[in-house]
Amino acid sequence: MKIIFKFFSLCFTFLILILNNSEFAYGIGNVDWLLLKENNDGKEWIDMGSIKETNAGEITVLTKFLKNPKEPSDKEELSLYVMRINCNDKTFKDTSINGIPQFGSKWQNSNNDELIEVVIEKSCSEIINK
Repeated sequence: MKIIFKFFSLCFTFLILILNNSEFAYGIGNVDWLLLKENNDGKEWIDMGSIKETNAGEITVLTKFLKNPKEPSDKEELSLYVMRINCNDKTFKDTSINGIPQFGSKWQNSNNDELIEVVIEKSCSEIINK
């Protein structure tokens, strides 16, 4: 029984040493937030390092939106979105909101939301300029 306990203890210690490596943690990736725009609705950022081309004319990007409170007693509301953007049509769909997958999300236009429009423009221009 002591041999089994020592074996598992050794394995556990070995796993802790491997997984505690700082290079492993760094591999998860850093974010490079760029504030794109601020208006009465809130502030919109994109993670410049997250912009990836998925298909011809389509990209994904991580965005952060800080919603301004409507009432003085309300709190600011922070949300993270993974957006899929069709650069040809200037349409988008949210594939994840605050880490929760949005299965079945539909393509939509910005409906003149200047914060969404600036995300589409900046993200698409980054892929074109690469």
